[in-house]
Amino acid sequence: MTLHYLTNKMKKIFTLFTFAALLLSGCELVTPPIIDGGGENNSDEKNLLITESVISVTAQGGEFAIVYSISQEVEGVELEASTPTEWISNVAVGEKITFKVAKNNDAEQRVGFINISYGADEYTIGVQQKGWGDKSNIKIELSTTKVMLSAVGTSVEVGYTLTGADEEGAMPKATLENADWVKNIVVDSQKVTFDVDTNLSSSERKTKLNLSYDTAAATITIIQEASLEEAVLSASTNVMRVGESVEFSVVFAGRDVTKECTIHEYYTNAEVSNPATFSKAGEYALYAKYNGEKSNLVSISVFDASAPEFAVDSSPKNYDFKHRMLLIDHTGTDCGYCPLMMLRLKEMEESSEYNDYFNIAVAHSYNTSDAAYSLRAKTISNYYMSTLRIMTGYPTLTFNYQHGESAGSNMSYIKMNFDQLKKESAEAGVAVSTKLDGNKIVVSASLKSKVACQYKFNILVLEDNIYSYQYNASESWMHYHNNAIRESYADIQYTDITGTEWGFVNGETTTHKVVEIPFTDSRVVKNNCKVLVIIAAKNAKYDDKYEVVNTTVCGLNESKPFEYR
Repeated sequence: MTLHYLTNKMKKIFTLFTFAALLLSGCELVTPPIIDGGGENNSDEKNLLITESVISVTAQGGEFAIVYSISQEVEGVELEASTPTEWISNVAVGEKITFKVAKNNDAEQRVGFINISYGADEYTIGVQQKGWGDKSNIKIELSTTKVMLSAVGTSVEVGYTLTGADEEGAMPKATLENADWVKNIVVDSQKVTFDVDTNLSSSERKTKLNLSYDTAAATITIIQEASLEEAVLSASTNVMRVGESVEFSVVFAGRDVTKECTIHEYYTNAEVSNPATFSKAGEYALYAKYNGEKSNLVSISVFDASAPEFAVDSSPKNYDFKHRMLLIDHTGTDCGYCPLMMLRLKEMEESSEYNDYFNIAVAHSYNTSDAAYSLRAKTISNYYMSTLRIMTGYPTLTFNYQHGESAGSNMSYIKMNFDQLKKESAEAGVAVSTKLDGNKIVVSASLKSKVACQYKFNILVLEDNIYSYQYNASESWMHYHNNAIRESYADIQYTDITGTEWGFVNGETTTHKVVEIPFTDSRVVKNNCKVLVIIAAKNAKYDDKYEVVNTTVCGLNESKPFEYR
């Protein structure tokens, strides 16, 4: 080894230390000396050319490259690159000289070197890496911190700004708190986007999406409303004989979800099969459970083989029903003024202008000595007297369930109220078949609706030709009383006589029920009886209370079809 060679090596080491000191002494970049090899051939002309002398990198580190060129290749000579710096690694020679810089976790900047040689040509390149500095300057600002969403699934975009980051093109990391209904989270240089599933639950739900970068953090609160949709359960039939089967289907938001549901009895919550078969006669209420939520109720009447067949519908596609209101005459045999009402009602029944627009029931509730008196009649009269408060004495004629006026025996008042409620058509009709079976009446009823609606119904048993002396009667026929209320299928109270639930009926649909009404009064002559069927629906005019929609009357062991206009 010659003295000339040792001297050049010492000069090189001294120069590197001097350069490092200059770099670390301030923030400004300095240009290091390009150190040649000082070998035997110390020509000023170099085959290896590198224009960069200092490479500045961020504190985050990463992969970097040095561009070089060789003007004249020398046979047997290879380009070599290495580093004495431990935080610089993976130095490799290819079309470029590539290397990797580790993350600088210190606040201060640091300097390293890469040595490059091609034969006698040598370069030392400085690598100046920034420190993290004051991390309090790193901030994430959001365009919004709270996202309020409807129950319907959607895509969401929230803008953000990241400041104070040393790394060029830095982006925060997104972390979602436990919520599988927020998906496909993507963060780019300006925004975070994500998809939200439809909320099938009846409860509101919320979660948080956290963005973080080093010491900075921001949170997006995601709140989704409860579902306004409800799973809708329907049955292939709502009336069937023992041993027959019924099939259920469930629709949610226009989609058939039957296979994702279970069907349950309402009162026991017991799961039933689909299709289902019932071994006992009775009324069954069922619901579907979808995604933990209950559907609407569906009622199914299961009846014995002895039940009468349903009335035949002569016009299945017809929904233009004749309308018949409900009139109730509140009377008694000891009432001296009641014969006047009997005369007025006889006039109405014989009038072609009015007789086609009503059905009448007579509540003998004035005196218990009246042979036509019944507790059901007394309850009904008490409703109009104590709850509706439109009845103050006898006789009184009431109209439907909720009409706020009544009439005495003055014909002009009767017609005035009648004309207020008279309609040419109704949105639903009812057809009935009956059978006297020992001490009970079996009723097969069909409700046909033009519109989708929730209905109630009741069936009153009326008796004709009851002899009971009528005080102050002007004609002999007044001692024989017709349409007297004897029994009620629904459990009526003086606070509510609107009946029991029929259930929800879809528009342009016919549903069926079979019910049994036992006789509880031994005085009743069964063969003189008939049934009055009343259907009711909520009416906005009366604060959504149930009001009469239509009525029909059917004799025993007879069939009464739908009445169309």
